[in-house]
Amino acid sequence: MASNPIFTAADDAILTERKHLKPATGRRRYVSSSVMNSEITSSSSGSDDSSETSFFIIPNFLHSEETFEYLGWGPQKAAELWSRWGSIQESANDKDKDTVFEVEFLDLALGSIPNDVVEDSEDDWAIHMQDWGVGSQLINAIMDHEFSDVRQTESASYWVRDTMEIRYATLERVKEDSEARAEGITPPSIGIATSISRPSNVPGKQILFKAITKNRLLRNEGGKIRMPGLESNSPSDLRGVGGTLFYFTREFEVAKRYKGYIMRRAEDAPAVIVCLTLPNAFIEGLPPYILEFGDLWKRVLHASRSRYILSGDLGYIHRLPLVITPISHSHNRAISRLESWQQISIHNVMHIGENIAIQYVFQGSGTMLELERLGELEVV
Repeated sequence: MASNPIFTAADDAILTERKHLKPATGRRRYVSSSVMNSEITSSSSGSDDSSETSFFIIPNFLHSEETFEYLGWGPQKAAELWSRWGSIQESANDKDKDTVFEVEFLDLALGSIPNDVVEDSEDDWAIHMQDWGVGSQLINAIMDHEFSDVRQTESASYWVRDTMEIRYATLERVKEDSEARAEGITPPSIGIATSISRPSNVPGKQILFKAITKNRLLRNEGGKIRMPGLESNSPSDLRGVGGTLFYFTREFEVAKRYKGYIMRRAEDAPAVIVCLTLPNAFIEGLPPYILEFGDLWKRVLHASRSRYILSGDLGYIHRLPLVITPISHSHNRAISRLESWQQISIHNVMHIGENIAIQYVFQGSGTMLELERLGELEVV
């Protein structure tokens, strides 16, 4: 049975009266962008006129078959997962069983995504996702040719998992906002810029950018953005296992490309670009290590994307607080399947137009603390 309604009864009634909620097919609802973007901070705030507002369809219940479809699974796979969820809940409620293994709803949704799949061509990507049971809407979003430069930095399984995590976090945030409004608490504002332009250069400062969903941002009690929410997972371009890494780019256009791909895959999940402003003196004092495209870059990339810890004559790379280097243009399996790092070419480097896309990679927990102390983080 579907459970965990996304809107409280009181908030539901008020938002429906104000035309921010409308019925859709099945156990779903049309929800205004004002609600999805946390622009309505209380049940009595905001305009009653939603005629100029765009609407998105979301499920009525956080735990439901419709949610599996919302995350991106096709109808048949969603029904299968929902049946399995029902069996899990029945087992959890069976008092005669000695041991109950707790399974989270999102874990079940992600459990059908394989970790190691080789995708040799764009046709393979689509075929594999269809075989997993991914719905056509998500497949088309991931395969959108407009974002092939960003898409090819990771694998199909990565993008399916990432998108589902983003979409589920969106539902959780909408549910939390509804509960806050019902209790008279003001939900935190997203603060999305309506028009984005690159911030002006500041003398003595270095400005870096990163695209992320609002749902993944962490803030302290004063509302300041915290670095831990911006951390990247491994394997990545510079690390195969573990580690504390933060990837930013100095090129605003690169961040815009990543933001655009987030919005294409999760239209109702507010995507933002975070701006990190640092004193040049801090960067120069680290100091930065410039890793240009060449044999060393190829070796590091091949080892990292193959999930190895850099060792031997490459071990020092992990100890560098800041590495400035090109962004790779191939996912883990494509790189790891190469017989040698020598097979990596300039085609494995991400470009924006004719220019190589550059990333600033900060490493280590100590560096993170310095970034929080000296850096200025804001949404642009």
